[in-house]
Amino acid sequence: MPVLFGKDEWLFTPYEFATPADAQDTSATLQLLQSANKLFERKGVALALVIVPSKIRIHADKLPVDKPLDAYTNEKYDNAVKALRSGGVNVVNLNEAFLKSPHRTSDTPLFLRLDTHWSPSGAMLAAETVRSLIDATPALKAALAATKEEQYALAWNARKINTRARDLVRYLPEGSANYAPEQVLPFKVSRVQASQADLLNGGENVGITVIGSSYTNKATGYPDGLRFTLQRDLLDISLPVDQGPWFGMESYLKDEAFKTRQPKLIIWEIPERELRSPPNNKFRDPRYIMDNAAWLQKITDLLK
Repeated sequence: MPVLFGKDEWLFTPYEFATPADAQDTSATLQLLQSANKLFERKGVALALVIVPSKIRIHADKLPVDKPLDAYTNEKYDNAVKALRSGGVNVVNLNEAFLKSPHRTSDTPLFLRLDTHWSPSGAMLAAETVRSLIDATPALKAALAATKEEQYALAWNARKINTRARDLVRYLPEGSANYAPEQVLPFKVSRVQASQADLLNGGENVGITVIGSSYTNKATGYPDGLRFTLQRDLLDISLPVDQGPWFGMESYLKDEAFKTRQPKLIIWEIPERELRSPPNNKFRDPRYIMDNAAWLQKITDLLK
């Protein structure tokens, strides 16, 4: 993975820059997401699609002078949201929320300076924005109401701590300057009280599945952030980067976790950079490349 050196010791991946050449693949992805959404609706499962905005847009002020944010990349997120919503998909617009957040230019920024992922502040804002969309969308609100409410408490740390997350540092060329550990302000979400019956049933009453990329990994805090904002327990599934969202969703729908405990609500997270990578993307690990129509047929069969 190439690394882009930004201002004030910020690191980025140039892979987040989009080009008009990816328009056809992006269109294919958006069409598949619209089709999948209709299949979930017919199955009685509400879907909230969470698109993680690119770090290069949210923190564009930290990009190097010779590599500013171009117009195509800058507009891609909003254009995708418009297309998806016109097709009936309930999309969580994190780009809008992140750009408006005071954290963006504070000492608790929304993305990690030395990593591709969001910070605890970004993860919590994402969770809050998901809740806002659910409350404003009758179908999602009804699905949430049909799940079992739990009580979760939130506590932010009193001071910053070093984070081990620094994936971009690993890709620096040999001989690069050393970067001191990055500090973040973490939070902790805890269940207020669990009954003995809850402990014994192994989560059988959980009606929400949160599935996505490494942004959904529990280490980012995002799944726990959702537990707090939704006041619900949930099944969280983080997919390996080589699998991508398509194979990962298909695998989940084949699993007993879906078959025997079909959720009322799925919160599906996909990074913006994946919008140009439909199932047939040739740069994916060969094991997980599949024909676009074949993927849609597979999940059509799984959601009958």
